[in-house]
Amino acid sequence: MTSMVSGEQARRLEKAYGGKVMISEPMKKHTSFQIGGPADALVEPHDVEALRRVLQWAWSESLPVFVLGNGTNLLVADEGIRGIVVRVGPGLDGITFEGECVRAGTGVSLPALARECADHGLSGFEWAVGIPGSLGGALTMNAGAYSHTVGDVTREVRMVGLDGALSVKTGEEMQFAQRSSRLSHGDSIAYQALLALRPADPGSVRARMAEYMKDRKVKQPLHLPSAGCVFQNPSGRGAGRYIDAAGLKGLRVGGAEVSQVHANFIVNAGGATARDVLILMGVIRRTVYEKFGVDLVPEVRVVGG
Repeated sequence: MTSMVSGEQARRLEKAYGGKVMISEPMKKHTSFQIGGPADALVEPHDVEALRRVLQWAWSESLPVFVLGNGTNLLVADEGIRGIVVRVGPGLDGITFEGECVRAGTGVSLPALARECADHGLSGFEWAVGIPGSLGGALTMNAGAYSHTVGDVTREVRMVGLDGALSVKTGEEMQFAQRSSRLSHGDSIAYQALLALRPADPGSVRARMAEYMKDRKVKQPLHLPSAGCVFQNPSGRGAGRYIDAAGLKGLRVGGAEVSQVHANFIVNAGGATARDVLILMGVIRRTVYEKFGVDLVPEVRVVGG
């Protein structure tokens, strides 16, 4: 597909925000699935002001912006992503502690943040130690595990609108719901969050994290690229149980396969394309609906094309 970003625009963007612009950057290098075609242009702002400059420039050029964190829970089309991909990562990953609260940049990884909280004797974020995404991605989809979510502990979120305007939202204003939040609207990018935790013995916090990691290693296919759980859990029963009961474990389309370890994971068994994954997701949804009358709702985010 034809790029929306010309070489001249890329040069002007580099000058505008003061950083490198990666042209036709393969998104498979930036996603946990290791799948995805090229982004027209990818940038990694090194601080909040650089992030604002990128957004203001893209706004003035009427170019679409896609926000990327660690690229987990994401399936990028084989055709790639048009416009500007803004990766929130290093430079926007600082952590500071304020009593029983932690203020963290949204580029920080969840496992790193969980470990820092444990080291500072704070409990309430242990569940995140095995989730490979970033804090920004977690806030966007209200990520959670073991009956906890990031929305449970979020007191404040600082964000930038696509026009570069700064704003601050309380936890209540973030509209946290099942795998969604105010950030799901796509009109703002979170760059920092304040999380309210509780004091605890660091050793006991680390012990809980070790138990969570042990559980994940047994139950999830961590040895192959994936995007985590593909479908949301229907009320009363996990999506993986329906998929398993439908006899779909091991089903394969091209390089995409329903995991033998956890049926709600599709793994990249080698050379999988986005098309392979989408076809396999369609087969799963259709089969589960025909057998059990349950319509599985995708949890993985599909973008680009």
